[in-house]
Parts: sequence; C-alpha cells; structure tokens
Amino acid sequence: MTRPPFFVSSPTDGSRLRVLWTRFRRRPSVRRFTRDLPKEVRSPSCSSTGSGERSEPMKRPIYPWILLALLFVVYFVEQGSRQIYNAALPRIRLDFLASGVTDAGLGLVGTVFSVVFGLAVLGSGFATDRLGRRRVLVAGTLLFSFGILLSGFADGIAWLVVFYGIFNALGQSCIAPPSFALIARCHTATRSVAMAVFQSAVYLGVILSSLFAGGLAERGEGVWRWAFWGLGGFGILWAVVLRFGLPADAAEVEQKGETRVSARDAFAALLRKPTALLVAAAFGFFIYATLGIRLWMPMYLVRSFEGVGPAKAALHAVLWLNVGALASCLVTARICDRLAPRHPRIRVEVAALGLILCIAPILWVARATDFTSCCAALATLGVTIGIYEAANYPALFDCIAPRYRGSVTGLTGCWAFAFGSLAPVALGWMNETLSMRASLASLSLFYLIGALILLPAIFKYFNNDYEKGSLR
Repeated sequence: MTRPPFFVSSPTDGSRLRVLWTRFRRRPSVRRFTRDLPKEVRSPSCSSTGSGERSEPMKRPIYPWILLALLFVVYFVEQGSRQIYNAALPRIRLDFLASGVTDAGLGLVGTVFSVVFGLAVLGSGFATDRLGRRRVLVAGTLLFSFGILLSGFADGIAWLVVFYGIFNALGQSCIAPPSFALIARCHTATRSVAMAVFQSAVYLGVILSSLFAGGLAERGEGVWRWAFWGLGGFGILWAVVLRFGLPADAAEVEQKGETRVSARDAFAALLRKPTALLVAAAFGFFIYATLGIRLWMPMYLVRSFEGVGPAKAALHAVLWLNVGALASCLVTARICDRLAPRHPRIRVEVAALGLILCIAPILWVARATDFTSCCAALATLGVTIGIYEAANYPALFDCIAPRYRGSVTGLTGCWAFAFGSLAPVALGWMNETLSMRASLASLSLFYLIGALILLPAIFKYFNNDYEKGSLR
C-alpha cells in the first residue's frame, strides 16, 4: 500500500504533529466544519500503530471532502452534457436542414439516449460492486467525454445517434452508481449533506451549460460545436485527474472487508428490504414527473404566455426550477443529518414530505395566468423537489449494506428511467387530446402516488429494514 501523505514514522514527529493538529481543530471555524464527522474521522491517527499498520485515507478528515469535490466535477460535466444538446437544438436543426433533418429525427437522439442509459445503468451498477468503483468511474468518464467530443464533429443525425445517443449514454450510466456508493462509504454523519452537495452539480450543470451552449448557438452556423468540443475535452482531462488524483490506495480501502457480489446477491439484498423497494418505486414516479416537466415546460411557456420566445422559455424553464432546488436541497440535507442519529427514519419521512409538497406547485404552474406567476410557481416547485432529492438516496442507503449500494443504485435507476421514459409520449398524447395545462396538472397524481407508496415504509417496515451499520 502506498504511504499516505503526512505519514509520520517517528514518535517525536508524531507527537509534535498531534499537538499542531489539536491546536488547529480547536479553531472555531474548523470545529464547526468537523463537528458532525464521525469520531474516527474527527480524530485520525497521525502515526503508525505498533503493528506497523498505516492510517487509511478515508479516516483523514479532509479525504471525504476531496473525494466529494472530484466527484462533483464529474457529475457537473455529465449533467451539463445532457443539457447542451437541448440548448443547441434549434441551431442544430438549422445547420442540418440541407440533409433533410426532421423533428422526429432530432427527437430520436434523445430517445436513444434514454433507452441506452436506462438499460446500461443496470449493468454499471453490478460492475461497480464487482470491478471496483474507481475503475468504473474513470472508464465511464472517458467514454461519455469522448462521445460528447465526437458529437461536435457529427454532420448528420445518424452520427449524433451513435456518438451522443449511444457512446455518451453508455459512459454516463457509469457515473452515478460508483459515485453514490463512494459518497455513502466515505461520509457517515454527513451523508445527506454530501449527497446534497453532489446533487447540486445537477442544478448548476443544467443552468450553466444551458447558458454556455445557448449563447454559442446564437453566434451563427457551426458555433454550437464548440460547446461539445469544450465540455468533452474537459471531461477527458478530468478522467486523467480522477485516475491519478485519487489516493493510490483508495481502491483497496473502498473494497476493504467487502466481497464482490453477484447480480443475484444484489437482487436478493433489495428484495429482502421492503423499505428499499418502496423508496425505489416512489423514485420511479418522481422521475416520470421530472422528465415530463423538463421536456414540455419550455413549449408550455411559449404556447401559454404571449411574448415568450423559445430562447426565453428555455432559460426560465431551467433557471427557476434549479435555483429553488439548489437552495432547499442543501438546507434539508443539513437538517436530516442533524436529526438522523436520534430519529433514523427522518430521511424516508422527508422524502415523502417532499413529494406531497410538490403537488400544489405543479398545479399552480398548470393554472398560472401570467408569466411572472408561472416563474414563481416553478421556483416553488424547485424548492419542493430539492427537499425530496436531499433525502431520497440517503434513505435508500439507510437500508442497504455498503457492498450492495452500487448494484442497488443501478437497479433503482434502471426502473426509474424505464418508467419515466413513458412521460414524454404520455404527456404528448394528453397535449393533443386535452391541453398542455391538463397534462402538466396530471403530474400531481404521480407525486401523490409516490408519497403514498412511502407510507408503509415509514409506519411498518423501516424499523426492521434499517441497517445499523449503514453509518459507516
């Protein structure tokens, strides 16, 4: 095992370093930062043990936050790469008109991406627990980054389907399972906060990438390609940072005491825990509503409010939802972490509360009579979505042993996106037969069903399913 940084072999040097460390952590700002870390992380050993055992990097207080920063950037690039296609879509259509592009062809790219991603995330979850989290993460980052980079060279829909719809989707499916598993493994008392910070990469990635790609697309023919080249190139560089930036012994530490599991073991682990099944089922209904909102909200704003063009609609449909979610997600996660030691099922309860709170804002959006009111409703909906997302995965991991978390994340994502992929078609049919307002209002039923699904988990199953060793 590679010697960790700041490893001290001399007893004298070790004593001196312990004194310096004690003085440092007594500073008020440091105490506030580390007070919720578990004991073994707050007070790491600064020297070797009598048996020659060296300190593990995950027990150094800074390591979990360095890891979170590395994963945050990966997730930011991944989520941003999903949005640049949507933001540049009008310009891509104009540039490809000579090749006979149609709206159906442009939509095919997104459909292929969703199908491939939903199927591949299942395999990546199993690969995470069998091959190692770091290997899957680095390979996935390289694959989706090359897919994005090559998409910038596409001269027709067929190549976009191959590079963006297939390569990109395969790579992106390898990001969430190892990332969530690593965060859950390294962060114990701060798990909800860490996952909320990680989730905030979604909101920031969507907002900033929309502005970046949309701004380039407005500059003229072919300029949209620079968004793909820039984001893809940065992703490749960051994969190298992940490979060499993580501690050399991180792969050994992450698997210490964890035997590699099979798909059968992962299925059995999920089926044994009704609470985990119910949390996963509710997540599917949440994703259904989320995909429907993301796809149809820009068109709803254009059709419903006079003077709102496509560019303005695309910006406001993304901005208010994600700003509201970013603020509430971080605050809710902090509250959950503070209450979880005394009230373990708080995360499941907060997830159910978040889904219930989503009902009123989506109805407000569907009934808004002016653009300003609709933006306020979207911001409120974002706040309630952030409450749910702050508790969803932490609630799932409270019931799943550490060695199964990658596989269970893949299973949950596969089910959620398979079910959620029905939303664009179903809402499109409702738009034609009823109205866009009616189709958006129907999403309130899915939030309600998701909340009702979680009630048995709260009142019946959680106490038996709770993994007392999950906070490790």
